Parts: sequence; structure tokens; C-alpha cells
Amino acid sequence: MDQHDIFTAHYRLLQRNQAARQRLILDPKAGLNEYFGSGTVPEGQFQVKIIPQEPDTITILLPSPIEEDTSNEALDAACRRIFDILFTDGVGGYLIPDDSLTWVLRDMRSNILSHSQGTAF
Repeated sequence: MDQHDIFTAHYRLLQRNQAARQRLILDPKAGLNEYFGSGTVPEGQFQVKIIPQEPDTITILLPSPIEEDTSNEALDAACRRIFDILFTDGVGGYLIPDDSLTWVLRDMRSNILSHSQGTAF
């Protein structure tokens, strides 16, 4: 199974299995570790939130608030975030609000691939 298939299979499970969907929404780190394998989500001081797509809801992602420097440059920098859309058909993706978290996501993906190939840590 290649990387695309691994994530697609997970999203399909979440569309079909309400219990798995709810477990992921309630505790994303535990839900990801449950599906992809223990240790998939790296340790660290960050949160993972799941925003489930609903057929009758428009979802708006707000930029992070800024507290000190409210200059136009600071506002512009605060709005430059990474959107990592895995599937262009709207199945799912990631909003990464801080450059340091790009490495967390990279590590998480590496862990998922390792688990899927049987080479987990």
C-alpha cells in the first residue's frame, strides 16, 4: 500500500465507521496512534484538532490571533500558513499554523510509513 492509499483508507474508514470517527474527534492523538500504530504522533507540546466536514456546514479557518506587533507586516506574516491538502478532491488535509509544526507532521508521516512497511521504530 503506498502513502496515498494509507491515508485514503483511513479517511474512508472515518467516513464509514462512526465509532472510529468519534474516537478520533475526541482524542486525535490517541485516534491516530490507534489506527496507524503506537508512537505515530510524536511527543511534544502541541495539540491536534479534528474539524469534521459536515454536509450542511461551511467551515471557516481563522488565522491565529497576534498579541504584540499588530503592524501590517506582522499580520501578513501571521497569515502565511501551510495548507497541506493531501487530496485535491476535498477529502482531507492539514493546516499547520507554525513552521516548527511542519517537522512534527513530517515525523508523523514518517512514522505512519514505517508502521505500514513493518519497519516501525
